[in-house]
Amino acid sequence: MVSSSTTISASCASMGSASLSPQKKITLKVKSQQDGGEDVYKIGYGAHLKKLMDAYCTKRNLDKGTVRFIFSYKELKPRQTPAQLMMEEGDIIDIVTDQGGG
Repeated sequence: MVSSSTTISASCASMGSASLSPQKKITLKVKSQQDGGEDVYKIGYGAHLKKLMDAYCTKRNLDKGTVRFIFSYKELKPRQTPAQLMMEEGDIIDIVTDQGGG
């Protein structure tokens, strides 16, 4: 099993922060239920998870409409932030891909 690390930066402009101090970052693991693969992402604590979701789908060549991101048994929304979800360093986000067909 190969894991990789990606850093995602976010602009603080939309957060109304005039502070020059760097934004707190958190390291999250994204784990696929299909193949057990795990990727590591570093994201701003106040950044929207859409950045992480987009980076994961691009890296894995997945259609965003077929992937669900699950944390603490709940599906994540793109505009949520790690701060809103009270995520902690090293937390795991599970990935479930919808299987086509029927």
